[in-house]
Amino acid sequence: MIKVHFFICLIWILVSTNSTRAQVTLAKNPLVLNLRVHYGSMIIHSRALHDIGKPNPYGVELSLVQQQTGLRAWESCNCYPRRGITLGLWDFNKPEILGNGYSASIFIEPVFGGWNKWSFSLKGAFGIAWLTNPYHPETNPYNFSYSTNIAFPLNLGSTVNYEVSNHVGLNFTLIYNHISNGGLKEPNKGINWPTVALGIDFKPTPYHLEKRKKEKTDFGKEQRNAVRFDLFLTLKQLNHDQLAKYFIGGLIGTYSYRLGKLNAITIGTQFEWDESDREEISRIEGVNADFKKFSILGGHEFLLGKFIFGQDIGVYLYDQYKINDPVFQRYDLNYSITKRLSAGMLLKAHRHVADYLAFNLRLKLI
Repeated sequence: MIKVHFFICLIWILVSTNSTRAQVTLAKNPLVLNLRVHYGSMIIHSRALHDIGKPNPYGVELSLVQQQTGLRAWESCNCYPRRGITLGLWDFNKPEILGNGYSASIFIEPVFGGWNKWSFSLKGAFGIAWLTNPYHPETNPYNFSYSTNIAFPLNLGSTVNYEVSNHVGLNFTLIYNHISNGGLKEPNKGINWPTVALGIDFKPTPYHLEKRKKEKTDFGKEQRNAVRFDLFLTLKQLNHDQLAKYFIGGLIGTYSYRLGKLNAITIGTQFEWDESDREEISRIEGVNADFKKFSILGGHEFLLGKFIFGQDIGVYLYDQYKINDPVFQRYDLNYSITKRLSAGMLLKAHRHVADYLAFNLRLKLI
C-alpha cells in the first residue's frame, strides 16, 4: 500500500529545500514534474460485479508536464494550458479478481488564474494500459470488468493548485476514472472509480504566468459556426466465448456553435453500421430486426488549441434491435492535423458500460 506519511515527508523535504525565492523567469513552455497519489471507490454498476464487493482502488501517477506560457496559448482559451504524459500504477484493491493496472496517458489541462498562488484547472486524459488479471472462465471467472490485458483509460477531473514556492506547487484533485477495452473482447463491464488525489509539482526552472486582460472576442461568422463530418471505425467481440471480431463503423454530422474561446455547443446526427448486432440477431430465432442505428446528438466541446474534447448525449431515433438503453454517451478527443482535417479517438457508452472505442477521422467543411 502507498505510504501516505512517506509522501507527506517528501512534500516537506521539497518545500523546505525550495522555500527561498529563486529568480522567476519568463521561460517559454517550461517543463514541470508532477507526482500524485490517488484513493477512491469503485462504482458497482452491474449485477455481474456484485461478487467483487466494493473495493477502494489507490494509485500513484508521475507526469511530465509542459506548461504553456505564451500569448498565443492565452488567446486560445483565456487560460494557460498544460499538456503532457502521465505514467500510472494502480492497485484495484481486489488482486485475486481485478489485479493491478499500469497506464500511460496523454492529457490536456487548461489552468485558470495561474498568476496567483491559488489557481484552478480542468483535466482530460486518454491513453493505454496493461491490466494484469483479465477474465478467464476457469482461473478468474468473476472478473467481468475486463477480459484483455490491453485496455484504454479515460480520466476527467478538476484540480485546485497552490504555489508554495518558485519551485514547488501542491495540487488537490477530484477525478473520475474509467478503463475498459472498448468492446474489443467480452466481458467488458469496465472499471469506474472516482478518486481524490494529492499531488506535488516540481519546477526545475521557475516561471511566471503573466496576468493578461480577458478580451471578448468578436467571432466572425466563419469562426463562430462549424460544420463537419466524422468517420469512425472499430472492431468488437460479440461475447467472451468466441474470439471473432465484427466491424463497426459510422458517420457523424455535426453543427458546432462557438460560445467563446473555450466552449462550443453542438448538435448532430449519427449513423452506425454494427456487424456485431447483425450476427447476434441472426442467431435469435424469430427475430428479424435491422442492425443499423440512427440517432440525434447534443453536447458540449472544450476548445483547447489544436485539441477538441467533446461530450455528447445521444438518443436513438431508429433502433429496431433495442438491446441497449435508448440513451447513450459519447466522448471524443481530436487533434487538428491541418485546418480542416483532425484525427482522434471516440468512446461510446451506455451508462457506465463502454460499447466500443473507435478511431475517428474528422473533416471540417465550414
